[in-house]
Parts: sequence; structure tokens; C-alpha cells
Amino acid sequence: MSDQYTNNTETAQEELEAQDRYSPARGLSVKLLLMTLLFVMIAEVLIFLPSVANYRDVWLRTHLESAEAASIVYLDSDRISLSEEGGANLLASIQAQTIAIRERGAPSRLMATMGMPGEIYEHINLDTSSAFSSIFSALGMLFADENRIYRVFGTMRSSTAKIELIQEVKYIQAALWIYARNVMFLSLLISLFTGALVYLALYRLIVLPIIRLSSNMNQFSKEPENSSLIFQPGRRRDEIGLAEKRLSALQGDLQKTLRQKKHLADLGLAVSKINHDLRNILASAQLFSDRLSTSPDPLVQRFVPKLIRTIDRAVEYTKSVIDYGRALEAPPKRRALWLRSLVDDVQDSLDLDNHPRIDWMNDVDESIQADADPEQLFRVLLNLSRNSVQAMGDIDDTERELLLTIVAERRNHNVHIWVRDTGPGISEHARDKLFQAFEGSTKAGGTGLGMTIASELVRAHGGTIDIETSSHEGTSFQIVIPDSPDENGQIKVAEDILMG
Repeated sequence: MSDQYTNNTETAQEELEAQDRYSPARGLSVKLLLMTLLFVMIAEVLIFLPSVANYRDVWLRTHLESAEAASIVYLDSDRISLSEEGGANLLASIQAQTIAIRERGAPSRLMATMGMPGEIYEHINLDTSSAFSSIFSALGMLFADENRIYRVFGTMRSSTAKIELIQEVKYIQAALWIYARNVMFLSLLISLFTGALVYLALYRLIVLPIIRLSSNMNQFSKEPENSSLIFQPGRRRDEIGLAEKRLSALQGDLQKTLRQKKHLADLGLAVSKINHDLRNILASAQLFSDRLSTSPDPLVQRFVPKLIRTIDRAVEYTKSVIDYGRALEAPPKRRALWLRSLVDDVQDSLDLDNHPRIDWMNDVDESIQADADPEQLFRVLLNLSRNSVQAMGDIDDTERELLLTIVAERRNHNVHIWVRDTGPGISEHARDKLFQAFEGSTKAGGTGLGMTIASELVRAHGGTIDIETSSHEGTSFQIVIPDSPDENGQIKVAEDILMG
């Protein structure tokens, strides 16, 4: 059963690879060649029809002019007439059955005739003939019965009289077919030559770059960690050049992301290995802190509770560190908490009371409560505050006032918290990747994990975190924590908070 499943899997994989394999017969180049030939032939056909119609007009006009040239002497005198042999030779030379001249206000005069003509199926006036009528007439002559007779007439060039011929269609039909064959053959050669040039140009400009892109994407998908497979764009500035640059940038970002994911996985594995020993060390520290709590020294009694809370938080972090190594965070355990007291704990952890330059201000009203996980919200504020302290610590201007302030207010069912500093600000480049691990650090050698952790914890509460303002005068982060509804959809905890 297992072998059969393996064979089926391999067969399916081979079929997918066969479908993805490039085939010239089904490729874009063949389709492009056929479409080029088709469109060029359509263009040639559109040219062919007017060309045949024009040849028909020229042929008819030439025969009328030949008859006109022979009629000049005939028109000079009413006494001059053609002999029977001369008329037959004239009719044969212009391939007509009858030649007649009609002057204005006078009856028609026959120059030569072979007798009474048969039924005339078409009358052609070259003076008023339009392009469309010439096209339809030429097509009709090409496929008409060769024994049909038509009448053609037009104004003479040497006078205002009109000259007309009665001819059998077989003569012009034969000439039209010869001309049509020559034009079709020439059109075919032009189509092939033009199609080949267009195809070669489009193949070089479009098809080959697309084949390169497709081949590179196929190879990169199999080995995304191979840096040598990142597409190297050319110098083109058109749409394909832009696509090449975008593909190269996308592959570079993807490769960097994969390395970061691997780095995080390795980091989680390494932290998991040391987690057991770290917890043992912290357990020993808890025992020592318990013993210190029995000391009668007032200074010790003042700091021992803070030390115990700090160690308890460290122990709690070690419990969740493996989950974070797996890219997971425990869901927040939300409850109503006094926000000002939590901010005081952040101040104690930063130990800014003894800092020579940076001042601290807890500007949170004592009445404000938040519906949040106290440990997770503490981590968020601690990470933001520590980053602010580090940024302000790099300022060399000794006269500049350095101040870290945390402000909060409740707006209906949302708590807004601002962490503000008077540091150097955050650059535009750093803002784009501020909340990305190993990318968002604004300090050389930093990992950017603090901002990533803060963002994940805030989003776990359904809230938002973002930069409100940032300039050379300082930075302000805004955090919004919404109240959570109970199992019935009512915001019960928030109502209790609002009612005091």
C-alpha cells in the first residue's frame, strides 16, 4: 500500500513537471509567428481588393483611350468611314464588339461594330465610378461567365463627347486573373518577409525575456536559498525591464526572509536548550530573595518586593520563551488593571531614578484602567521605553532636555497610550521595517525583536501600535487597546471600569 502511494505521488509529480516543461510547439513564439502571419495576410487582403479594382479601371480606361486615339480622324469629318477590314482590325486591337461615339445634342455614331450585341449585364460609367463600386465590379468580373457582355463608357480626353465600348468579359477576366495571381504571390512574399521581421523583433524583445524570467522563476522555486539564482535584470527601462527589476527585488527579499526564518528557528532551538538551566538559576534567585525578605534592614525591605516581582516576571518569560521560539505567543489573560501602577513598574525596571541625564514622567491618571494582560502590556511598554532610553542615550548634546513620558486616556471602549521621548527620531527607511524582526532595529547591532514582540502582543489584544510622530525633536508611539467583550458579546469589564 505504501509503495503504491509512493508510486502515485511520483507519477503525479512527473505529470506536473511535464506540464511545466517548456514546449516550443505550444510556446508563445509559435503563437506569435502564426498571429503575425495572419495579421499581415489580412492587411495584404485589404490592400489586394483596391489594387484589383484599380487595375480593372486602368484596363478599361486604356481601352477607351485606344479607341479614342483611333477616332480622332473619324470625328474630323462625317464623310470618313472605316472599311470593313479596318473596323475589324480596330475592334480586335481593343478587344471590343462595338465602338460608338456620342456627342452632346447629336445621335450616337458607330465607328465599328461586329453586329448586334447580346444582352448587356453591366453598364460601367468611368466618370462616376466609386471605389466600392469598382471593387464589387472587379470581383464580379473575376467570377462571371466569360461569355457575358458589358458596356463601358466615359468622357473623351480630346473633346466633350463620350466614347463607349461593348466588350466580352472574358478578355478583362483573363487579365484580372493574371494580375490577381501576381499580386497574391507578391503579397505572400511580402507577408512572409514582413512576418519574419516582426516575429524576430518581437521574439527578441518580448519572448526571449519572458523565457528567461520563466526559467529563472522555475529554478529559483527549486532552490530559493541559492543566491546565484537571483535574477540579474538588464538595462531595459520598459515594462519588461521593470518586471525584471521587481522579480530580482522580490527574490532578494524572499531569500532574506527565509534566512531570517531559519535564524529564528535556530534561535528558538538554542533558547530551548538553555531554558532548563536558566529556570534553575532563577529558582535559586527566588530562594535567595525569600531569605532577604526576612532581613530587618529597611532598605532591603524596600527593594525586595520589586526584586521578587522582577524575578517572577523572568520566570514567567522562561515559560513562554519556547513558544516564542516556535513563533507562538500565549493568548492574553485579560483583566481590569490600574494602568498608572503598571507604568510605575516599568519605571522601576528601567531604573531611571539614578540616570544622570534622562528624566521620567508617568502622566497616566490614577483613575484609568485597561482591559489587558498585565504581563504582556508590561512587556510592550518596557520594550518601547527601553528603545527610547537607548535612543536618547546616544545624544551627545549635553544641554538638550531628555525626557521619557507615558500618557494615557480612555476613549469609550478603547484605551490610548502614548510613549513619547525627546530623542533623535526614527528615519524614514527604518519606519518601513520597524516591526520586522532583525530588520526594524534603529541601533547598530540591534535585533529589532523588541518592536516585533510589542507589535505581536498588541495585535493579540486586537489593538494597534504605530508611530504617531517622529522628527529630530523626538518620537511618539501610540498604542490602542480595545476592551474585550464577554461570552455574550457585552463589554462587561469595560462597563465596570467606566462605572468606577
